[in-house]
Amino acid sequence: MTMSIEASEGVGDAAVSQKKLSGNMGALSLAMTVLAFSAPLTTVAGYIPVSLMFGGVGSPLLFVVVAAVMLLFGIGYITLNNMVRRSGDFYSFITYGLGKSAGLGAGLTAAVSYFVLLAGITSYFGVACSDFHRGLTGSAFPWYFYSLTCWAVVGILGYLHVELSAKVLLWVMLSEIVVCLGFAFGVLTIGGDTGMAASAPFSPSELSKEGVNIPFAMLFAVSFFMGFEATALYRDEVRDPDKTIRRATYGSIIFIGAMYTICAYALVTAYGESVQQIATDSPATMFSLAFSKYIDGRFQVIVSLLVLTSAFASALSTHNVLSRYLFNLGTDRALPKFLSSIHVKHSSPFAASMTVSAMVLCVLMPFIVIGAKPELLYGQLSGVGTSGVIILMAVVNLSALTWYLRKGRHDGVSFAKAFLAPIISGVFFVGLVTLVAYHFDLLVGGEPGQRTWMLLCLIGVLIAGMGLAQYFKAVRPEVYERLGRNPAA
Repeated sequence: MTMSIEASEGVGDAAVSQKKLSGNMGALSLAMTVLAFSAPLTTVAGYIPVSLMFGGVGSPLLFVVVAAVMLLFGIGYITLNNMVRRSGDFYSFITYGLGKSAGLGAGLTAAVSYFVLLAGITSYFGVACSDFHRGLTGSAFPWYFYSLTCWAVVGILGYLHVELSAKVLLWVMLSEIVVCLGFAFGVLTIGGDTGMAASAPFSPSELSKEGVNIPFAMLFAVSFFMGFEATALYRDEVRDPDKTIRRATYGSIIFIGAMYTICAYALVTAYGESVQQIATDSPATMFSLAFSKYIDGRFQVIVSLLVLTSAFASALSTHNVLSRYLFNLGTDRALPKFLSSIHVKHSSPFAASMTVSAMVLCVLMPFIVIGAKPELLYGQLSGVGTSGVIILMAVVNLSALTWYLRKGRHDGVSFAKAFLAPIISGVFFVGLVTLVAYHFDLLVGGEPGQRTWMLLCLIGVLIAGMGLAQYFKAVRPEVYERLGRNPAA
């Protein structure tokens, strides 16, 4: 009740404490806030085995390659950030290089992508928590009881100041990191399957073996890195934005790349030459079995609990990202004005945050009412969101290149940072987008071509956003001028 009263007062009262968000996060807090999106422990326990299914023994080398490409993307991303100096992330960056129509289309596509990811994570938390409870006690509440609990707590934290969320995410992330690295070093200390050379996982020859599918393995590996691309969204909520965003972005890529490489290497070491077959036959149990063998099976309950907190942290991180996209779009009047309201006390985008909570509830309720299983939410729709972010990362590279050719090269901007790095990562991401288009079923399940309409809907959002920008240009030029967080508007 108190929250609703404050909300109605805040939305109705134009006298807010400031015109932009505020905060004092440092590089570590920002890095942990965005990295929580990728749910590292959940990734190591449940998704790296999927990459091993395609990459086999040579998968750790692929993680090194992907981390290197992500660093190249980060170089172009940071170069744009230093020029744009606005908090809209994909929305502002693409506007800056490709124009307002492409920028608004990208902003709406980003919002939809993160929204379906958030709905998927929230439902997954409920299903996983119900299974965990049932495993401990023999009985459990329905999945939606846990999902709604997660939804409520995330909504409250998203309503409050971002630094409270950052503190929660920091401790959850540290716990995940301890478990992941503890597992890896436990395996490497004891030694795994003795039938394989220690250097084999980093040998290029392993990637040429029969059954290895490098593009598919890299597609999944890229999806594990997602999260760092949201650092610029928090520009107004960190101290010394240029330095903090740069350090958080590079630090996130390097750290998560190193951790995933080490954990993949540990899993390969634990299972040896048979790792690809085991990953194909039983990916869900690979990590838990190896953990029990090389660490201690008595800690398995704790690890399972931390997987749940990992999913919760991912939901909170995604909620905060989506709230800021809606806030930015509302500030520019591309979406309703009330989304730009800032809480007087908490300096948070509380109206956007409450809207995100309402949207997620609207998605969950039909499944709850009709008693349907939520696999659609955390299966297919999560794949749609992942596809959307990959597409936008490709477009950001194009935006950086376009800006450099039009203006950057005349302003003395580094050729290596503003052109060479984006063109290399751009080629890589265009290849991934092509792979997604032809093999969309890998991300959403089903038969080839069965759910291509989902990808077409995502492209439709991008096109609709571009059309909306043209509408504003013709009918509401004052709104068109504001698009992309134009500081002069």
